Amino acid sequence: MIEQGRMIPVAHFLKRKIYYIIRRLNTSVGLFSNYIVFAGQIKYALQNGWIPVIDMKNYPNNYLDPVLLGKVNSWEYYFCQPIGGITLEEAYNSDNVILSSDTVPDFPNASMSFYNNENNILDNWRAIVKLGLLRLQPIIQEEISIIYNRLFSKNDKILGVYMRGTDYINLKPAYHPIPPSVELVFDTIEAVRNKWNYNKIFLSAEDYDTVVRFKEKFGNICVTTNRQYINYDGKTNLPKYHSNRPNDFFLSGKEYLTDLVIMSNCNSLIAARCSGSVGVMMMSGGFENQLVFDLGNYPPPLREIHEVVLFAYVLVLSFYLLTKITEVIFYACSSKQFNGYVRR
Repeated sequence: MIEQGRMIPVAHFLKRKIYYIIRRLNTSVGLFSNYIVFAGQIKYALQNGWIPVIDMKNYPNNYLDPVLLGKVNSWEYYFCQPIGGITLEEAYNSDNVILSSDTVPDFPNASMSFYNNENNILDNWRAIVKLGLLRLQPIIQEEISIIYNRLFSKNDKILGVYMRGTDYINLKPAYHPIPPSVELVFDTIEAVRNKWNYNKIFLSAEDYDTVVRFKEKFGNICVTTNRQYINYDGKTNLPKYHSNRPNDFFLSGKEYLTDLVIMSNCNSLIAARCSGSVGVMMMSGGFENQLVFDLGNYPPPLREIHEVVLFAYVLVLSFYLLTKITEVIFYACSSKQFNGYVRR
């Protein structure tokens, strides 16, 4: 399994204790949206000499049961704090605390330049993982290793396929990447079969229908974990989709994380552009083969388009009126000078 890196003790590189509380105010985001934004926040904190500490305890999120708000840090269900030995409680008890905003100057995103490692973008973000700043909890790491070893043998050549559908397809969120259809992914898998030489397909998907279609198409070589899949209603933002099973807030994140850590250890990768596949690339040491679909992004909502069109119209109209007013003033001044010359 992937080497997550060792925790870095605070004394290793920080002289002064200014704590930077990393939080997320947007409650509609998923675990790996947090993962990539927190990577950016950690980098920003270290560049400023601050100690990064992640708070998913005091802010509502999709992995914390509302009854546990203010009691449990759901980030620590899955990951350790970035700096060894530093706790959220210690940070809040300090006199030197900075609360993060919901934006960060730089973070890994689902651009093709990231996936293609242009200018070593991907390698630079992988360093955050290798330094142990996004380290899995040891018990989570161990459980994922057990699942991986149960699913695969040492000699398996695994093609990881990461599907991102459901709300991305039905809700068409503005500016987000357009995911490939199941049919397009089927065709792509068949096209690379001989060249990539895989004998197992590891599928990560959210909905039951996609899993059924893959297993009907590829049979026993298609392998999945035992996560709970959803029968998508076509309306709900995926991270907010919860079942009535006990401890679902924790389990939904754990199952998703398990899929993506296993995905990062496959030999080859076929994936949609999204936060999850960005996280997979960061956790991976690299793939023998990879193909990430670049199908463009969804357009902005009509309201924003209307606002842009209205602004452009007002701008053009203002320019036209300004031109006409200038012409009138110029004509008036010219006429006055001419009449004065004639009278003389």
